Amino acid sequence: MPYDIPRIVIAATHSGAGKSTITMGLLMALKKRGLNPQSFKTGPDYLDPMHHTMVIGKECRNLDTWMFGNEVERLFVNGADGSGISVIEGVMGLYDGIDGISEEGSTAHLSKILKAPVVLVIDAKATARSAGAVALGFKEYDKEVDLAGVIFNRVGSQSHLSMLSSSLRGTPALGGVLRNDCMALESRHLGLVPAEEDYDRGKYEKIREHVESCIDIDKLIKIAESAPPMSKEYKKRSASKGKVRIGVARDRAFNFYYIHNIESIAEAGAEIVQFSPLEDELPDVDGLYFGGGYPELFSKGLERNGRMRAAVKKASEDGMPIYAECGGLMYLSKHMDDMESRRHEMCGVFGTESKMSNSKRTLGYVEMTSNTDSVLCRKGWTVRGHEFHYSTTVPTGSEKYAFDLARGHGIEGGKDGMMINNTVAGYTHIHFASNPKIPERFVESCNAFSRAR
Repeated sequence: MPYDIPRIVIAATHSGAGKSTITMGLLMALKKRGLNPQSFKTGPDYLDPMHHTMVIGKECRNLDTWMFGNEVERLFVNGADGSGISVIEGVMGLYDGIDGISEEGSTAHLSKILKAPVVLVIDAKATARSAGAVALGFKEYDKEVDLAGVIFNRVGSQSHLSMLSSSLRGTPALGGVLRNDCMALESRHLGLVPAEEDYDRGKYEKIREHVESCIDIDKLIKIAESAPPMSKEYKKRSASKGKVRIGVARDRAFNFYYIHNIESIAEAGAEIVQFSPLEDELPDVDGLYFGGGYPELFSKGLERNGRMRAAVKKASEDGMPIYAECGGLMYLSKHMDDMESRRHEMCGVFGTESKMSNSKRTLGYVEMTSNTDSVLCRKGWTVRGHEFHYSTTVPTGSEKYAFDLARGHGIEGGKDGMMINNTVAGYTHIHFASNPKIPERFVESCNAFSRAR
């Protein structure tokens, strides 16, 4: 059955053009109108989705045609269920993807799969009529992309906007966002500061008011409503009654998660128990999941909670299934050096040391194959994900690894996923939709541990 979902993609010519702040302003404006927007983020980013989630009050969802192309439409349709309009923020420039040839991973590719019209954000600072040539080039580059409108950003004045709008050929302007200090959000080494740390409702309201005053929201809604029906509905997988309890570390130090990963674990039969490694004691659970985040900024607090660190180490020694990625890997190390090279005691599940750097160590997609059975995968399973970190983890030389990398860096020598007991920890943020068997495998591992203890 055809399924109507009003939807629109907010893309840009390049990173830094201002699409993230404009998207947040649009989401708040649409919510104020009672349209119950659902937000999505193209690509593997965690930080923009946190801001989306904060301003509309429900989880933003990632979509990525390289990491899980076969699952994109299903995750979109199910994620949009119950909303009045879906807003998909792009990544980098409209056509930027895995490389200079393939469209995989790009906003353009996603827009074609979802048959979603695109509004292009153009940074108009220090340009005028040339902006029309940019818009025309983006429209002609791939005629299968429905480039339905343009928003100009960092516009100097109304006369400047008039010049910009009149330069367009065949693509309507939806307005121009005038330069204003309210449109700036604070950043740090991995991107925007997480919304919970930098949340000021008044600041976000100023963004909404400014975007509303500069953009034709009614015209944008009509473009979203022009999207054709989706080809079919997808049966939603409801969470079954929890057979096991899995603890998910979520606080200021650990907050990089794909919501799909957590939901798919629940759908596989787990009760999700959130806890804070900074503030809590370890809950009574049958498995643990440590995501990424900024443990280096909260290393004193993590070190101070010695009871938690000791309990995590004992849980690993007892054979509890534990999965940790990036920041979680650092937390399971013996030591962690923060941004000022100050050393802090961590859990000591592994004898490794994690050290922060002032420069980016790696950024990009990862593809890897399991070389052994583990709590996450059977031998031979292939998974995809993403890595982005400023740290290095120094191995002791005796590590065993769960994954061989075909793409990406991992921990060392094309390997990732250090293993000890039933613990797997690596730098790759795996998206479970890249291999939908992972959630059931992890829950089954936790169930076996629960029965044995």
